[in-house]
Amino acid sequence: MKKIFVAIAMICSMVSTSSFASEVRAAQSAIKNQMKDPDSTKFKSVREITNSQGGRFVCGEVNSKNSYGGYVGFKTFAYQEGRTVIDGSFSTPDDYEFLALSGCAGPEIEKVALANKQAKIGCQISWEQITDVVLFNKSAEASADNAIAKIKLKNPNLDPSVAVNMKSQFITSVNAMKADSSFVESVKNNTNATRTIFMKECINNTSKAISGM
Repeated sequence: MKKIFVAIAMICSMVSTSSFASEVRAAQSAIKNQMKDPDSTKFKSVREITNSQGGRFVCGEVNSKNSYGGYVGFKTFAYQEGRTVIDGSFSTPDDYEFLALSGCAGPEIEKVALANKQAKIGCQISWEQITDVVLFNKSAEASADNAIAKIKLKNPNLDPSVAVNMKSQFITSVNAMKADSSFVESVKNNTNATRTIFMKECINNTSKAISGM
């Protein structure tokens, strides 16, 4: 499995994210509209930042009165293109990821969140390689070509020489996987359960390798 994770780390290094600028005034207006008592809203440390991926966000801290008339305490927020997420007020599954990736909660949290996001993408591509070979009887080379094609969709500017090196790594990792008969049988006979275990282990190991933590 170690060779598979090495190949996945290469996938992740080819994945990037980008964002667009937002304005402080628009952010403050949007946040006020979410408060129970908009007129009581207080801001501090409001600023525009550019995160490690080049995305620009409005960051800061917000405090406002609750329905009992008491202030709840300052909480970190992130705003970009009409979307606002306030720490602790997560209404969708990816709200925390949005806040963490923004950089508003600090560079270390951003680093870990980015590594986790990249690992999810890389591990999914790797799992699809495995099923290409084990379930659909494709060759290691064909599965590697499919993986490269998926990476190019996310990174159209992938350097050809890098793609060649990645393909070689992918073929090596798939052949190593094929030699693990117990894993192959598990993929065939318990596909969903094996995927769950593989993805959990893969994301954990890969995100740690990428973030260095």
